[in-house]
Amino acid sequence: MRSIFPLWLATFVLAGCGGSVQASGDLSSAGVRADGSARGSGPVSNGEGLGAGLRLAPEVCKDEPLKPDVSRLDEESFVAFLRAHGVEGFRRVRARSDLVYVDVGQGGKTVRFRIAILKSPEEAGHELHEAMLEHGPGSWGVHRSNLAVLAPSAPLGDVLSFVNETKLACWGVLTYTGLDDTFVVPGGYTEL
Repeated sequence: MRSIFPLWLATFVLAGCGGSVQASGDLSSAGVRADGSARGSGPVSNGEGLGAGLRLAPEVCKDEPLKPDVSRLDEESFVAFLRAHGVEGFRRVRARSDLVYVDVGQGGKTVRFRIAILKSPEEAGHELHEAMLEHGPGSWGVHRSNLAVLAPSAPLGDVLSFVNETKLACWGVLTYTGLDDTFVVPGGYTEL
């Protein structure tokens, strides 16, 4: 899915949102503020630029409720949020009672999100962390309450553009995989 995701993502980027990271490496157009460690001569990818200086700009989640959710959720919470933010074309495939794939179709392409339905927020965060490490650099996802959503691998700039446009980082804790660990991108939804 690595090659499909950036093509699909481009359909969601509005003019002025910046699309994928520009050659200058400036993430401000993707709704992100970063210190010098995230700016450079090339796109931010494969964990480069991840760290304390990378965070979502306050405007990304302006007017979005960020209060931690402790209710028991299912895949409909994820789908409803994306639908409310302009994403359409969903198909659900239930693999097990605790695992659902949500295929999102756009422009003839399909992108699959894997949603694990767990017992607690702690389990969801741990499950997402482990799954992302298994998938390696460029994997990313969000978790909210008892849901862990693993997304297709993509360069960090594409992920940031997507979560800026869809506000997905305002729905769940945004996490991205670098070379050997996962990093939470602050500035959006958070759970303690």
